[in-house]
Amino acid sequence: MKIIAILFIVLAVIKLSISNCYWSENCHYKQFSSKTPYQFVRGDIRDSIVKLKGCKAISVWSLVRHGKRNPGILYAQSMMDLTTMKYDIKMNHENGKGSMCAQDVENLYNWEADPNMFKNLHQIAAEGYQEMYGIGYRLRKTFKDLLKSLGDKDYKIRPAYGAWIENGVKGFVEGFGNTSMIIQKSNAVYDIMAPYEACSFYLNEVRYNQETFAELYKYQSSSEFLAVKHRIQQRTGADFTLSNKNITALYDLCRYTSSGLSNELSPWCAIFNKEDLQVIEYEGDLRHFYRNGYGNPLNEIFGRIPLADLLESFKIAKNGKGKKLTVYFTHATMMDMVYTTLGLFKDEKPLNGSFRNPERKWRSSKIAPFAANLIVTLNRCSIGQSTDYNVAFYMNEEPLKSICNEGVCSWEDFEIKLKPFTNSTLAFC
Repeated sequence: MKIIAILFIVLAVIKLSISNCYWSENCHYKQFSSKTPYQFVRGDIRDSIVKLKGCKAISVWSLVRHGKRNPGILYAQSMMDLTTMKYDIKMNHENGKGSMCAQDVENLYNWEADPNMFKNLHQIAAEGYQEMYGIGYRLRKTFKDLLKSLGDKDYKIRPAYGAWIENGVKGFVEGFGNTSMIIQKSNAVYDIMAPYEACSFYLNEVRYNQETFAELYKYQSSSEFLAVKHRIQQRTGADFTLSNKNITALYDLCRYTSSGLSNELSPWCAIFNKEDLQVIEYEGDLRHFYRNGYGNPLNEIFGRIPLADLLESFKIAKNGKGKKLTVYFTHATMMDMVYTTLGLFKDEKPLNGSFRNPERKWRSSKIAPFAANLIVTLNRCSIGQSTDYNVAFYMNEEPLKSICNEGVCSWEDFEIKLKPFTNSTLAFC
């Protein structure tokens, strides 16, 4: 009986060990803050389109974040500096150090960097181009009656400033099925899609102000975050003390070299367990919350600019003179600001560095992943002899149910929500 009990314990330990191997896990954590591949969080507007009896879309307005891009020079350098860790991890494993599984170590050792990722810094990645292609394709398929045979005056497509955004728009129009569509030139000084970029007051007081990130720094000193650093130190067997910068670089290697389109996660992700990834994701939530969201009252003001454009666009369309399609391409910052202005994903208590609420509403992985989008449709409804209008909201191609009635607002409710944003001024800039 005693032998059976011992055997049971041994088998349980073996099973536990196997279940902790990244390569053999059945369900991986795929929420990587603002670097989450769109495929991991998106819906499909072709399936999720709200069908209302007697109603049809007469105008589509959308705000779309750029697709997956390569890292910028500072983050790329930190990542490149740590790619050699794969050799150290293999050596450590052979010498009995570290606690990664043999297959995970082998997969990491055999990993080779995509040269384009470090060569074409801050440019749209091939996957990002395909993310944009997919959105354009599905929009055209969903609203085929409205969007077929568009004349030049029937649509507006405009990117915010940035080569990675402008090149991604080419993917959108290719997916849409009309590469001859006119793409308006971006404005380096001021954009509906990025008004904060031209606001020195915001840049100095918020974006580049270290006080903005006080709660983030507090969290990095918390026992929860320090435990993550310790686990990664032990798991890799690193013979040097991992800094916060090192942790970020390893996290970036995990998320930048994972693919949503092929549903393949990077071997670098094996360095982390689920809790590690959730903790580091919260770092991103804190950064976005205070830099772009509810953490600073200036952020709500910037979000009014595109929303005022949305209201004006639909007013004109309602009178029969508007665009059938309006698409603005922007940054994660603008997506955060717009949702903040709308009062969505607001927690009862502000996010802070003392406590990570696993049930929080503000999740950067959902609000601002790569290719994040807000799609809004103006629908004309015929009821007997009368005509009415409503407005449907979609977030990442799924109904945005937290606004109005399951994502559909009456025209009156829509106008009441957005009218306060008209004539907004950025004079404080």
